[in-house]
Amino acid sequence: MFPGELKKIFSQVAKARQEGLALLEKARGETAALRNLSNSANMLKNNPALMQLRMLHSSGNTFVVGMPSENMPLPVKSENDNSDSNG
Repeated sequence: MFPGELKKIFSQVAKARQEGLALLEKARGETAALRNLSNSANMLKNNPALMQLRMLHSSGNTFVVGMPSENMPLPVKSENDNSDSNG
């Protein structure tokens, strides 16, 4: 059996340790979140089309129609192209 004052000190030490571990875990989570944001920013910087895909993904049930970007040119029909005329 420990005296009352010693029990109180042990309790304070245990509580401080738990709080320290909780703060450490919180800091690790924040670091991981920042790392993910940084990685995402680098990916978007290197491939801007990803933002369009993300916007389509986050639109849920809404159907989004957009204009093609410079990476996806519109098909150009020549004046001599008669493939869809009567013949």
